[in-house]
Amino acid sequence: MDDVRCSGAECSLTDCSYTSNHNCNHGEDAGVRCNLEETPPLPPSLSSSKSAVSPAEPVSLQCYRKSTICKTVNINLYRNGRLKMTQSLSPSQSSVTFTLSNVDSSDQGRYTCAISPYSTHSQPISITVVELQKPSLSLETGAEVTWGQSVQMSCSISTQHLGGTFTLQQLSGSFRDTKRVSGGSATFTIPQVDFIHEGAYYCQYQTPVSGRDFTSSQSKTVCFSVTVSLLQPNISVRAPDGGLFWGPQGPEVTRGHSLSILCSTEAQYQGGSFHLLFDGSNTTRTQSALNHSASFYIPELDHSHQGNYSCVYEVTVSSHTFSSNQTEPLTLFVKASLVPIIASGVVCGLFILMVIPAVIYLVKRKTVSEEHTPQMISSAPSGSGSANAYGAPNRPGDTSENENIYMNTVELADSGHDYKAAADDLEDDYENVNTSTGIDNDYEEDAIYQNYN
Repeated sequence: MDDVRCSGAECSLTDCSYTSNHNCNHGEDAGVRCNLEETPPLPPSLSSSKSAVSPAEPVSLQCYRKSTICKTVNINLYRNGRLKMTQSLSPSQSSVTFTLSNVDSSDQGRYTCAISPYSTHSQPISITVVELQKPSLSLETGAEVTWGQSVQMSCSISTQHLGGTFTLQQLSGSFRDTKRVSGGSATFTIPQVDFIHEGAYYCQYQTPVSGRDFTSSQSKTVCFSVTVSLLQPNISVRAPDGGLFWGPQGPEVTRGHSLSILCSTEAQYQGGSFHLLFDGSNTTRTQSALNHSASFYIPELDHSHQGNYSCVYEVTVSSHTFSSNQTEPLTLFVKASLVPIIASGVVCGLFILMVIPAVIYLVKRKTVSEEHTPQMISSAPSGSGSANAYGAPNRPGDTSENENIYMNTVELADSGHDYKAAADDLEDDYENVNTSTGIDNDYEEDAIYQNYN
């Protein structure tokens, strides 16, 4: 061996570098001194691939020797001063690796390593197991949110690793929002919900620990739907030319009059339309809403328009169509017109006014005729004979009635003759005396005469 060079950390002379060819002389003499006392090795060093880990995540720790070890030794790994595990280190090895697989909260702590049987430990390193609980997400508003209104969701977590942020994510949509944690919770607000916002949401918590970002698992989802809540519209009637009366069961309109049925609603949404439903027809009339109302005009009512009417309001919001509930049915009654009845009454009245004077005239005429018609006069049996006197028609210029006046004079032949006998004689014999011309006339038995003694 020539040109031997040793560093002093070799366990054997042969561990030193040298050459086999030598030109040795006494000027190159060397000596060896052996010391029985073993010098303890320098403390090892410990390093970790991660100082903060999530549960079930593996961690690798390496323990390095700093001095020469001429024999195989054991390297011990300690957690919080207690032996965790041991591995052997041969003189040819410079370090050993300890692997912690599936770590949990029990693996968290301060770690050191040492060469057995020496008690000198390496500098400690800390392993933090970041175990984030599942956050809780709650819906502050109801599960049904009216279109255009706001919705609030609150996300909270119980953890010692504060100072992180919450992220609210729509499960099947593009909505995403992040807020910094204040006191372990954060509130998310959607100021004006649209139909694209409805669906399921979840939140997650993120926080940095030892230079690494950790994210919690997803919270349970909350869902809400976006609706358009339409108020029930109103229905009313109006008769422009009259003829409308309110009966005990509803409006009554005279046949032949015009009518307007008005549908209206509160000012919730712009536009829309009204549908007028009539139970007496299969068709539905539709009018666009103007100032949140619509008027349905019926120019001339008849009995086919009698029945129940109701209104429905319909509006389209963000390509979604919604309909309100029907109004309470309005029952319309169509009554017959009073004009024919009044006309008939007037005609009857005029007829009566015309007939009464005619009747009065005829009655009066008959009365006057009877007063001037000869009548038979029964006379007491005071004479012995009978005489009949008749008046002929008056000539022009006479002042008497244009009637024939007759006088029948009955003279009884015998004063003791009774009245019946005189009456029988009057039926057989007449003496016709014309008071004006002296002409004798024979008359039929049914003539009207006046008998007197």
